[in-house]
Amino acid sequence: MIKTAFIGLGYRGKQLLKLLQCLPAFRIVAFADPGVEDSGIPGVLCYNRSEDDYLDMLDRHAPDLVFVASPWQYHVQHALQCVERGCHVALEIKGGLYVDEYLPLMESADRHGCRVFPLENTLFMRENRAVSNIVNAGLLGEIVYMRGGYRHDLRHLLLDDAGNIGNREKTESVWRGRFYQEENGDLYPTHGLAPLCMIAGINRKDRVKCLTSFASKPAGILQRIRDLGGNTDVKIRTGDVVVTQLETEKGILITLTHDTTLPRPRSLDFEVQGTKGIWQGDRRLIYIEGSSPDETWEADAAYIDRYEHIYWHRWGKEALVADTHHQGMDYIMLKALEADLKDEIPYPATLGDLALWTSVTPRSIQSIAEGKTVGL
Repeated sequence: MIKTAFIGLGYRGKQLLKLLQCLPAFRIVAFADPGVEDSGIPGVLCYNRSEDDYLDMLDRHAPDLVFVASPWQYHVQHALQCVERGCHVALEIKGGLYVDEYLPLMESADRHGCRVFPLENTLFMRENRAVSNIVNAGLLGEIVYMRGGYRHDLRHLLLDDAGNIGNREKTESVWRGRFYQEENGDLYPTHGLAPLCMIAGINRKDRVKCLTSFASKPAGILQRIRDLGGNTDVKIRTGDVVVTQLETEKGILITLTHDTTLPRPRSLDFEVQGTKGIWQGDRRLIYIEGSSPDETWEADAAYIDRYEHIYWHRWGKEALVADTHHQGMDYIMLKALEADLKDEIPYPATLGDLALWTSVTPRSIQSIAEGKTVGL
């Protein structure tokens, strides 16, 4: 069994903890979070006396694996302490708040022989894994353009009922809201970018060379503050919509959209277009020249079934039962982590990949502030 501990048991940590209890390969021994009183699991110890109590947890239990699900600004600090004690790390999304933030962690993990697993769950969506197989099989031809994003109305999270930002107690609003007040850029690029990098082999056979970002005004969040009776003089820097264009060395163009403070249904906005066809994720449609009816979209279901990834072949049915919140992808992610630790199937992403995905945040902030294209 994999002796497992947690640092951070907020919204995301609790989701992962619940799913891990369905997986007998993981034995949860302890968690550390100064804001939580009890694990709710018999025999699982809670370290909550201070923000540094996690160090005592690591030293006492010597876990094989530690899930780091603390606020973004602590990810690297917490992960470093784990790998320096010889623990593998399952690292939640996202840190990378400044350029090269992950470099000390990469060096330490390599030195200590520890693995760091980026927990980007969109890598494990059934259709994303299948589309990766479709692209590798050549059905879409040479990839030319891709699109993705984080388009998810977070106003209810960022604001309390009186319209105050960062004031919804015991939620990530307390720390996440400050980024909207201090930075103007793509604050959460990984959900959209990570699967696109996987599909196109970026960081394997291609590299992102530069990006240019643009931001709208922050009218949406200020309107919600006004509607709730809050202080509209509060400083908000992040635009309601931030659009980033990335270009790879091989000439692929990628559009990322960060859109979290306007009313809208949730969307990851995926599209993959090549010289022989195109796939649209939100609409679940595909068009393949010479196979699809002329200039007519097809439902993608038959293609997704035909090019099903091994993860979903093996664990798909149980994933959909256990993980209804995220349509099975969190469960598949945890099974993939387990398979890697057992040396059965390599995990599909590295800490180097995470460093690339998250570097979009500081580089987009720089691009908007300076009004220019910046290199990666």
